[in-house]
Amino acid sequence: FSILFPTRREMDRIATGESLSSLRKRLAHKHELTEATRRDASKVKAQISGLRAMQKSADEAAKADFMRDIASIRRQTDEARIQLEERRRKADEKEASLAEVRAQLDELQARKREKMREAREQREARLVPLRGENERLYNKLMAAEKDQYNTHT
Repeated sequence: FSILFPTRREMDRIATGESLSSLRKRLAHKHELTEATRRDASKVKAQISGLRAMQKSADEAAKADFMRDIASIRRQTDEARIQLEERRRKADEKEASLAEVRAQLDELQARKREKMREAREQREARLVPLRGENERLYNKLMAAEKDQYNTHT
């Protein structure tokens, strides 16, 4: 296009004596440079596109890893919650059983105290006549010893 309608600069070159073939060579060289620049730009665009695809793939992989980690943590949390609920249920059962055992223990201790009281009372009741007999025999022994002492003196 510029060959048919030269620019002002090109007109200046023509006026200075630069040949048309020289201008054509320069123009062809510029076209080659432009084409090389376009090819380089196309390669850079392809590289950028490839990098973006790689980044997208890496992002998706990271997201998938993150989602797997979240799912794993959720499973572990659910399992831990189930175990905790089971342990709480067992603890509640044991607490109820313990309460029953404590009630039985309290009842048994009360029975034991009552039986101990009754046994003390029965022993005391059996010992009252024996104590009287024991005191009578002791007094008799003392009197006999006194008589024996008095007879020897």
